[in-house]
Amino acid sequence: MAKIDKFLSTMVGRGAPILRLDPGDVPVLEQPGGHRTTLNTQELLGTVLDGLAKEILPPELETSYLRGEKVTFDHVFEGERFQVLLCRTSLGTRLVIGRSGPAVGASPLAAAASGGKSLGRIEAAIQRLLKEGASDLYLNTDEPPVIRRDGRLEPLADMAPVGAKDLMDLLRPWVPAKAQEAFQTGQDVEFSHLDPALPCRVRLGLYHDANGPSASLRVIPRQVPEAAVLGLSEPVRRLACLSQGLVLFTGPLGSGKTTTLSSLLDLAIRSRKDFVVSIHDAIEFELGGSGNGLVRQREVGREGRRQHQALRAALRQAPDLLVVDELRDPEAIDLVLQAAHAGLVVFAVLRTTSLVDTLAFLVDGFPRERQPVVRARLAGCLKAIVGHTLLRRPSGGRSAALETLFNTPAIADLIREDKLEQVPAAMRQGRYGQVPHNEALLQLIRNGGVEPMEAYLRCQDRESFIAACKKAGIEFDPRREGQITTDV
Repeated sequence: MAKIDKFLSTMVGRGAPILRLDPGDVPVLEQPGGHRTTLNTQELLGTVLDGLAKEILPPELETSYLRGEKVTFDHVFEGERFQVLLCRTSLGTRLVIGRSGPAVGASPLAAAASGGKSLGRIEAAIQRLLKEGASDLYLNTDEPPVIRRDGRLEPLADMAPVGAKDLMDLLRPWVPAKAQEAFQTGQDVEFSHLDPALPCRVRLGLYHDANGPSASLRVIPRQVPEAAVLGLSEPVRRLACLSQGLVLFTGPLGSGKTTTLSSLLDLAIRSRKDFVVSIHDAIEFELGGSGNGLVRQREVGREGRRQHQALRAALRQAPDLLVVDELRDPEAIDLVLQAAHAGLVVFAVLRTTSLVDTLAFLVDGFPRERQPVVRARLAGCLKAIVGHTLLRRPSGGRSAALETLFNTPAIADLIREDKLEQVPAAMRQGRYGQVPHNEALLQLIRNGGVEPMEAYLRCQDRESFIAACKKAGIEFDPRREGQITTDV
């Protein structure tokens, strides 16, 4: 019995069609529908995976394997056939194993490799994405395309793997010359594309991984969603009427931050004759088509130096409202705080997951001797933080839970005094617009927008969430009921 067969036994027992073993990472099972589950084992060393691979590698493929080529072969375990893909990396051997025995139908790997259809032109790929009702498309060298639908990854098993050359040929019509040149020198690039033949804008990211070039594509509606459609509360909508101060939109990648921000911007542009300067990594929503104000949108990519230059240039233009796609470093944060402190309205995005993390991120990157000044400036100019958590709806689609903090004198004092851990408690004592994270989740549960277990898996503090459910009269305790609480 080969050592790899222990993994295959677990794979079969859990009904997973694909097993991934990567050096330096824990084993991952891909469940039907694209769900991923990690096995409760230690990270695998590259030398261990080398041994697993060599034990089952057919002799006729050994030379190709040692040359660093990808090799594919069949392995039989307990009467079931598995297709094995081996790839050597700098850290060790990577193994991807798919079930292909008669009992479970064709293997996803084998189907794609032998009879899968090509994506064809990039426009056809986007049309397929829209047809599937998905938000993202991932193209990785020598793997079938993968889509994200309702937050879950789903391999397109009827599509053939995309080779490195085919991937670049597919995307080349949409890649600007400067981005293509930067990518060829080893840089990762982001940009957006608007095709008149498509009902959407597409945000693209090109990057390099161990296998070769890869790409992620996200479809963005052409129309900015209205605040009422998004279900934004009245206190959040009023942020569009601010005359000065800083508003932060926070949450993980893909949680709806840009959508909320763009909806509020659209409100502001329609109701005010303001000059708006918006700085993006890659433009998603196009603003100002029928508004009263003057709007200038700039696409600068993810390079910090270009973002800093764009921010300084924007401040010299004296806008009424400044928008920054994402704050990533102290220099950008400092420029934004200066702008808000000088009387501008500033909307900015942060990839943070809690209020305390957000406030700490804004301060901790600065030298210790500067932090008191930064905290004082932040306390004086911060108006609100709108935190985003995206959850799956039982009937399909997703809903956003919005945690909202509005700055008060008490909260401002805590920021100045570096007592950030006390901010959530002070927030709960307030009234206007204050919505703690657990309360935002409970609102969705009460409205039937999400199941309690889905909210439990996305909450920031599970013990306090269970207590909040009990207080709200919602019968939910996964510990008592024995429900599975493993993140997927």
